[in-house]
Amino acid sequence: VQLATVNAAQQANVAAADSLTAISALLDLQAILGLPTDRVAISLADSLAAPPTDAPVAQAGSTLPVIAAEASLQSALLSARLQHRSLWSGAGIMFGVESGDQTPGGTGSKLLPTFGISIPLPFLDRNRGGIAQAEAERQRAESELALIRVETQTQIAHAARERANALGRIGRDRITIASANQVATMSLTAYREGAMALSNVLEAQRTAREVLAQYIDDLAAAWIATATLRALTVPPSPSQPQ
Repeated sequence: VQLATVNAAQQANVAAADSLTAISALLDLQAILGLPTDRVAISLADSLAAPPTDAPVAQAGSTLPVIAAEASLQSALLSARLQHRSLWSGAGIMFGVESGDQTPGGTGSKLLPTFGISIPLPFLDRNRGGIAQAEAERQRAESELALIRVETQTQIAHAARERANALGRIGRDRITIASANQVATMSLTAYREGAMALSNVLEAQRTAREVLAQYIDDLAAAWIATATLRALTVPPSPSQPQ
């Protein structure tokens, strides 16, 4: 009895720690959603439903990181094109009016119009500095786009594998749960008939609870992998560049 009391106290401490962790996670979620964090405003609902079997499929250029990298590359291409066409950017026309020379022998207060033309010589410079910088930015954007595409596809493949593995474990867990519950029921019946000790009944029930906990963990892993795939494969909105 004393040993059972100690075990019960330990399980109560574990339950209290889990409750604090759950409350902290809810407050963090409320902070991300812009809700007040001085109290819990989101109510949890128990659900053991498995995620849908059809996983989202990522199309080429449909992931958010790839879309952002493509936009950066397009900006770099436009900047490089502008630099290539800016050979005569320094040309200009200047005009104005001077009030005259007030020194002895000067023109006095007469207004003297002035006019000037500035024409650069592109064949001496050809804007090579600006073009080189723009081309370097373009190459950097191309490299980043290639890297992001590889990393995104790797993340999608990893999440798809995790989801498939979790769904497979869920199917096996359901069979194990049914068997464990049947064993627990049979052991309780045997105890009532005097054919099994109470310790065996408690062990069978504990095993059934452990199998159920493993099923819940696998179910959570499947939902997390599904959410990761959904976040990585969100199609672009009509306002986003294609």
